[in-house]
Amino acid sequence: MIKQLITASVLGMAMLASSASAQTDPISFTLTNETEYTLTHLYISLPSTDQWEEDIFGDDVLAPGDTFEISIDDGLDECVYDIRADFEDGDSIQIGSVDFCELDGSDLVVSE
Repeated sequence: MIKQLITASVLGMAMLASSASAQTDPISFTLTNETEYTLTHLYISLPSTDQWEEDIFGDDVLAPGDTFEISIDDGLDECVYDIRADFEDGDSIQIGSVDFCELDGSDLVVSE
């Protein structure tokens, strides 16, 4: 099955990016897993790098129907990040150039 990331505030679309924003404060959002599969890893990295940062979940996972609070406070003047989510069934999704400043305070939903 195809899994995708969508924001509650942007129905019918993946995510929108706007590089004009600049991060000045920590960015927080709630990630909700609305798939049938456990989300095992979540990586967020700057688009300027070819390597994924450390797994945000660490030893945790995000079971179907559960939520996870995420806060990014990396001290950089950046809003745009790439995301990779890995699932227990071996599937993975990647979304490039996500504007986290636009997402701040919203819900991010992983759905099928």
